[in-house]
Amino acid sequence: MKFKFLSVVMMSALCFVGSAKAQETSDPQKETVIVDEFTRTTAVPAYLTEGIRANVIEGFVSKGRFHVVDALTNDALKALSAKRVAEDNVDASNVMNSESEAVYKSLGAKYLIKGKVTDRTVTREKDVLSDSYSWYSKISLSLTVYNILDGSTVASKNIQLTGVNSDSSEKADMNAVEDAKIEMRSFVDANFKFKTFIEMIESVDKKKGAKELYIVGGNEMGIKKGQVFKVYYVKQIGSRTTNQEIGTLKADEVMDGLTKCNVTKGGVEINDIFNSEGRDKLVIESAGNTREKVGGFFGF
Repeated sequence: MKFKFLSVVMMSALCFVGSAKAQETSDPQKETVIVDEFTRTTAVPAYLTEGIRANVIEGFVSKGRFHVVDALTNDALKALSAKRVAEDNVDASNVMNSESEAVYKSLGAKYLIKGKVTDRTVTREKDVLSDSYSWYSKISLSLTVYNILDGSTVASKNIQLTGVNSDSSEKADMNAVEDAKIEMRSFVDANFKFKTFIEMIESVDKKKGAKELYIVGGNEMGIKKGQVFKVYYVKQIGSRTTNQEIGTLKADEVMDGLTKCNVTKGGVEINDIFNSEGRDKLVIESAGNTREKVGGFFGF
């Protein structure tokens, strides 16, 4: 009887460990995105379209948490493009077919980025304050992101790129092209949220709760010192699950695989939930960055 009892206890313990492991939160992984060839109207020169596309790619690369596949340099995608008739109107119905889906998935990609540069206007205007003239360039870019797994549209946005220069219209155009890099940082922040979880709480204040903690993900995921994160409580209400915002974090020390953060809001709630319900109940999500106009409209 004693042997049977021990066997039951051991089996129960093994089942518990297996269950706990199955529910363990996965480390965040880099996502693979394909940037397809961009189309354009006759109003936009090819070299401007190529420059904009290069800066869209740079916008993803600069985040540090994506594997970016360039459809113009990848052999499998170049072969696929050679068979395809250029689309005037790209939508989910003509993005995905059995052949393209097989190629995309073979590359491990989750997202496909399509772009079309639709318009360009250049004007020379007088600045009433300085009594001087400058060239102004405005270029319209339409971006669409598709989920390769099911062909659905993840995001779609019409972006106005702007550039100004007092010397020439060509330089104004190039400043507008540079603006795509800045716009993409905002686009990625809004549509590709970085999500992770708390690894451990480092220090606690008796009144304010959690003060310092570690989140999973660091240099390899492109996290920067000073980056802000929101903390959400995964709450079950009846048959539905909702994410309730309860706090904010600010990255203080970025390492390989981990980032030490200061808790700037919600320390009591974060500490209580982490210790009573476990880290799976807390989702950490990038809060995004304020767009900085450093190279476009006010560029060189």
